[in-house]
Amino acid sequence: MIRNERHDRDAAERRRLRSLIERAGVAMLMNVDEHGAHVGRPMLPLLVQNDPHIYFLTHRSSRKVMQLAARPQVGLTIISANCYLVVAGTACTSRDPELIRRLWNPTYRAWFPGGDDDREATAITVAVERIDYWEPPGSRAIRLVQAIKAVLTRRPVETPMKTLDGL
Repeated sequence: MIRNERHDRDAAERRRLRSLIERAGVAMLMNVDEHGAHVGRPMLPLLVQNDPHIYFLTHRSSRKVMQLAARPQVGLTIISANCYLVVAGTACTSRDPELIRRLWNPTYRAWFPGGDDDREATAITVAVERIDYWEPPGSRAIRLVQAIKAVLTRRPVETPMKTLDGL
């Protein structure tokens, strides 16, 4: 019984985090380049219903496609509705036309003039391994009370990190 309750709680939390990711609009995709340096760029995270991956559309000829082929470990940072998320995962790229069509939105023509059949359109699939996230209180009054308490007790305010495996 306890295992089922935890499973239900985790499933509800995954749905909530997916909603936060969808509403965020932007994720910083971080990877390691050919020189071993960390590089990042803002990208639009795309989710598919009943699919545990996070997707991005990019250009086949972009440097990140070559970088991900050599070093597929990625990190995403996302800020949404006063929640801070760090996603760790492994990325791969795909030119699967069906996947690209599932992810497609007509507004993407700004980046892919050929539409969902654009020769450059490539999907990045991130298999989510772990999500660490922090949710500080949204209320200014609560934050003020926490600050006063911290000053009086000489103990810093802490926002506990939560972790969820997978998405």
